[in-house]
Amino acid sequence: MKAAGNSVIGMKRANNEDAIYIDEKEQLFLVADGMGGCSAGEVASSTAICAFVKAMEQTEDAEILDKMVGAVIQCNKAVFEKAKEDIIFMDMGTTLVAAVIENDKVFIVYVGDSRAYVFRENELKQLTTDHSYVMELVKSGSITMQEAEVHPKRNIITRAIGIKEDVEADTVIEQVHPGDKILLCTDGLSGMLSRAEMTKILIKEEETEQKVKDLTALANEKGGLDNISLILIEL
Repeated sequence: MKAAGNSVIGMKRANNEDAIYIDEKEQLFLVADGMGGCSAGEVASSTAICAFVKAMEQTEDAEILDKMVGAVIQCNKAVFEKAKEDIIFMDMGTTLVAAVIENDKVFIVYVGDSRAYVFRENELKQLTTDHSYVMELVKSGSITMQEAEVHPKRNIITRAIGIKEDVEADTVIEQVHPGDKILLCTDGLSGMLSRAEMTKILIKEEETEQKVKDLTALANEKGGLDNISLILIEL
């Protein structure tokens, strides 16, 4: 297994509010996209990741998905409590997508619109479902998935870590195979690149690190409207 990640400011933002975490030994991977005024977004994303990792380390003798859901509860509590410390942190929050690879499966928990994909047999499949306003419209039949991708309110999320005292995480378990690639990313990548554009890069015969650089560069080329963060895991 090989993993590489990148987190950059993009072309339009004043600072980077995203955070990523890679632990190849434990096969734990995290991506978070913070939000809030001043530096609150970056505080929220880094606080969430630190709390998640700590909770995973301290929880023993539990099923992996139970550990991950429990870790989401702990990182939500950490961000929610941190927001009370100073007025500049008020209403801060963050998305979170976490993946653990174990026993030929990838276990995923997520809150918000940061995504997990699997790339298999030259096809990119989204494993997560955005917690967003436009996805609620899709579910109700008001708009199509194609319309959702260009909807002016597609960046409005309906769930985030740290906004409320409690949060509900969704989970995914996917069987993985040699040759599969797992991509975790913020909407700074998925919002700038089409699946066809991502596929064109993922299909290349090049090092994992180079694919990450190529994805980042293309998102910036297309405008880089948000911070761009991703982790690519190749099995």
